Amino acid sequence: MSLNEKQVVLRIERLTIRDLRQWVRAGWVLPAQGEAGPVFDELDVARLRLICDLRKDMSLPADAMPVVLTLLDRLHAARRSLRTLGAALDSQPDELRQAVLEACRQLHERDNG
Repeated sequence: MSLNEKQVVLRIERLTIRDLRQWVRAGWVLPAQGEAGPVFDELDVARLRLICDLRKDMSLPADAMPVVLTLLDRLHAARRSLRTLGAALDSQPDELRQAVLEACRQLHERDNG
């Protein structure tokens, strides 16, 4: 699904065209570029909703946004990596899965006393 600026603003009531354009210029959201301007997908819309929450509901200052968004992006990347690792582990023989789980348990106990 592709949305233009006006369609995005209609979907996110708290969002103004001014805010949207400012956040795109700041690099907080990176829409694709179409012939008639920026084109937003579902991930962009979700990110814009998050930015609205952070800026409007939580009053997060603009200068803190790049740090927070970078940390959130890294967290999402780590979650994707863990899902991939989990799927790879699930495809292994039971003996190997059990050995990895036991090694994880031991490391956890060592690190957490």
